[in-house]
Parts: sequence; C-alpha cells; structure tokens
Amino acid sequence: MPSPSPAATPSPTPPPQRSKVTCIGVGPVTGNQARCVIAYSLFVPHSRALPKMDRYLTGLQARRFEAGYHFPGWETRLYLDGRFTKGMADVIRKLGYNVVHLGPSDTSLPEWHHMASRMLVIDDPEVDVFMMRDLDSALSPRDAISTWAWMTSGASFLSMHDHFTHRDIMMGGMWGGRTEAARRLIAPNGIAAFLDSAAKMDEKFGNDQVLLARLVYPKIHPEVLHFDLAQAACKHDGKMCVPFPMVPQTGRLIEGHVGEIVGSRAFMPRHVDVACKELVGGLENTPVFEEADLQAQWLGGAWPRMRGFCK
Repeated sequence: MPSPSPAATPSPTPPPQRSKVTCIGVGPVTGNQARCVIAYSLFVPHSRALPKMDRYLTGLQARRFEAGYHFPGWETRLYLDGRFTKGMADVIRKLGYNVVHLGPSDTSLPEWHHMASRMLVIDDPEVDVFMMRDLDSALSPRDAISTWAWMTSGASFLSMHDHFTHRDIMMGGMWGGRTEAARRLIAPNGIAAFLDSAAKMDEKFGNDQVLLARLVYPKIHPEVLHFDLAQAACKHDGKMCVPFPMVPQTGRLIEGHVGEIVGSRAFMPRHVDVACKELVGGLENTPVFEEADLQAQWLGGAWPRMRGFCK
C-alpha cells in the first residue's frame, strides 16, 4: 500500500480585519478616527562629539515635509534632550513638530536609554497609534502604505525589515503599535519606569535594538505583523510574517527601502534634496546647546556644513 501523504501544514489564521482608520493630530476623536504620532528622539552622544549632528538636524525639515505628504493627519513628535536649549526647541516647533523638551540627559545612563526616549509616547493617554522612526531615515510611500495595511490588519504591532542588513529582531526606527496594547504588554507601570528598570540591569544592551529584542519582542510577538523583504524576521516568529504590500517607489529592490538613511551631503553617498533653509534661518542667531563646549563644537564643524548644504 502506498504510504499516506503527510498532512499539510495549516496556514496561519489571519487577524481580524479592521475598518479604515483616519488619523488626526488634534481635536476630539470620533468614529474610526485615531490620534496617531510619529515619534523621534534627538540626544547628545556621551562622547560629547558632534560628528553627525548636522545629519539629524538637516533631516528635521525633510521628515516634517514627508510626514505631511505621506502621513496626513499624523503628529510628528520629537523627544528632545535637555542639553539642547529652549531656543532650539522653539525653532523645531516652528517647523511643525510637537517638541517634548526633556530634562538634561543623565550621562550615567546608557546611550540607548536616551535614544529610547521616543518610547515615552506610549505613556501618552491621548495617543492611540504610534510609529518609532529615525530622523535620518526618509518617510516614503512604501512606509505609509505598509503602515496603513498594518492598521487595517487587526494586529497590535508592526515590525518591518526592508534591507538585507536589517538583521535585528526589531529595528529601532521601524516599528510601531497601538498604545493600549503597548501599555498592557510592555510596560504596565509606564514606559519611564520600564526604561529606568532596564538601565539598572546588569546586562549591557548596547543599543535600543538589543533592548527591543530582549525585553520588548518576547512580550508582544504573538501580536506583531512583520513586513519582511528577505523573510529574515520569520525565523523569529512567522505567525504573521508577510511580504511588503508594495515594491519600493523606485522599482528597484533596495533603493527607496523603508528605513533608508538620508541626510547631510557631508555624510551621505548620494545627494538628497532637503528643504532646510527655514531651519537654518531659525538657527542663525540661536544657541543650540546649553553647554559651552558643545556649542563651540557645533559652531566649528556641523553648523558650517549644515549652513552650506541648506543654502
């Protein structure tokens, strides 16, 4: 007798579909509306050197423009290290950001703790949906469509891997979720307490992506929808691991991927057209850093590069 055929592996059960959600930045939420936030952080590295600061500041204007075009209705929020001046915070607000000006960063804490300050958006009871993004990475149609596809999927969290170098379980600037689920699963006592507790652990996380892999992902993985170019993340949990809903806007496999780093001409391999004249105008007579040595480094290096690039 012929041996019986092996039973087929059942396909993962897709999450329930949600109706389309409209994001709004201000005003009361009604019906299928949600208050949605793209969260960024900007801090001073412990090295006290500023080799890339113009890269991030140049991206401020570009990210705000891209958000208005690709993520209409979303608030762009920046968690700003207190080592930046109030004048700097005001300049950034004029670009259209909601700036949360934090206290001066504690240099006894690991650098990932300061980068992870953008996670504080989860504690905001007025926010329904959040996305963590990097200031030096463009917001693109592929990013926006993938986010919309996730919002209608029923999954509580989104994680994306869109390049062969995206090998961490979660990329620090390529994930998001629903704040209710994040508070419930990640930090029932609040994100601030969660980050402070993690900083006191003996284990050295190195960067925020290691933190996400070890302390966040294990708590949320059954509710994560993965969009993965190379299907690398599926080895961690393939329950909801699917291809991206669209090709990169250039039509090429890599160029235009989610998380692509763009920024100052001084640091990038190709020119990126960034409209940053308004930002430069605001910074002409504005001290950027509270500390004199940081301000001197800024005036002697990153500021001339940024001013030359933006004009």
